[in-house]
Amino acid sequence: MKIFLSGIAGTGMSSLAGLFKEKGFEVYGSDIAFYPPVGPILKRMGVNIFEGFSEKNIPDNVDFCVVGNIISRGNPEAEFILNNKIKFYSMAEALKIFFIKDSVSIVASGTHGKTTISSFLAYLFTKGGVAPGYFIGGKPVDLNSNYSAGEGSCFISEGDEYETSFFDRSSKFLKYFPDILILSSIEYDHLDFFKTEREYKNAFRNLVNQVPSNGVIISNTDFQMNTDVVDGSISPVITYGSGSADYLIGDIKAESEGFEFTLKVKGNKLHFRTSLPGKYNIHNLTAGIITGLHMGISGQTIREAVEGFNGVERRLRKIGTKGNSVIYEDFAHHPTSIAEVLTSLKELYPDRKLTALFEPASWSLKNKYFEEKLASSLSIADEVMIRLPERLGKIKEEDRIDIEKLVKTIRNNGKSGSASKKISEFETFLNNISLKESRVIVILSNGNFGSLPLKAGEMFR
Repeated sequence: MKIFLSGIAGTGMSSLAGLFKEKGFEVYGSDIAFYPPVGPILKRMGVNIFEGFSEKNIPDNVDFCVVGNIISRGNPEAEFILNNKIKFYSMAEALKIFFIKDSVSIVASGTHGKTTISSFLAYLFTKGGVAPGYFIGGKPVDLNSNYSAGEGSCFISEGDEYETSFFDRSSKFLKYFPDILILSSIEYDHLDFFKTEREYKNAFRNLVNQVPSNGVIISNTDFQMNTDVVDGSISPVITYGSGSADYLIGDIKAESEGFEFTLKVKGNKLHFRTSLPGKYNIHNLTAGIITGLHMGISGQTIREAVEGFNGVERRLRKIGTKGNSVIYEDFAHHPTSIAEVLTSLKELYPDRKLTALFEPASWSLKNKYFEEKLASSLSIADEVMIRLPERLGKIKEEDRIDIEKLVKTIRNNGKSGSASKKISEFETFLNNISLKESRVIVILSNGNFGSLPLKAGEMFR
């Protein structure tokens, strides 16, 4: 079968291309550019790729097209597909129709943690012999890729709440129809798509209402919005958290190489150890533990998976050391996740100076709405260097984040703060760190940050 993917170079679309290749499809695709690692990966797969958009890219006798959410009306490929009545799907629709299909659909959703949870589930289920299919928005360290068509009876999806496509303005995760739904932690986000907190919450309510009554919802009670969206659910709800919950997280002990913790359920205590940094990852692992138990995976296999799981690339990953200094990177996308990361590093390295190099890359982080929360979160660090954001044109001037004010607030909080547009200044800072210094540095960005993490890894070998 011959298929064409318009906007193939994104994480989701390139992974979908990989799934189709696994199934023996003849795959073609186009995008603006093909930067490493995606371009070389697609070529190794045998995907026929075209740089730039043109109706000539679409092969004759194509069976159907998949249109990515970067494609808008006026794009020559979109217009050709519509004008010639070629069958087409969104990425999320194609995933459901061709891969999730009639499998037990397990969806990890929420503002924070969904990539780690879905990665852990893929690792756990693979270790447990379930041979799951999976589709994840980040690369699990312990698996060969972030996707697999699978051979078993279940499919694990990372449930993205962002919009599906130009022809479907609903959330992607509403295409996956979960039998098991995980709600990790819900806080207002994606301000460009959800104009109000109520709209954001309603998207999750709609997802909750897709779960059948013989399915299950696994929800984090530490977030009020989680409680709100499951209120009145017909489907059974299993809760976890540090307060009142079915699975109560406790006895957290920091170790030199991670954490020990327990889950108290029905009077019993289950003991676990993890090498992942950050107490928030205990919550992520707990969601996976509950799912594994629900699916009948043995307690011993789950314990081994928790201990052996090494997380996800770009999620608080150590990328190098230099003398007594260590550097991490994290896919920072929200003030809460930034606060969790910085707090975790403070706990791991209480006697070292903590420096945060921060790039507000997403639309939400460039918006004034998060300015105060960002100042509070970033002020957990001892020193903050902010890269001035680019491409602010789509945000109204009165709605844009005021970096000068943000830096001033950080300084008023008693911390060192600065900002610069030049990536060279951040590189110079890293180059000038001496072997005698004792620091912890973390690069916070859900963008490219001028390839700073890659360069930092080379500097801190």
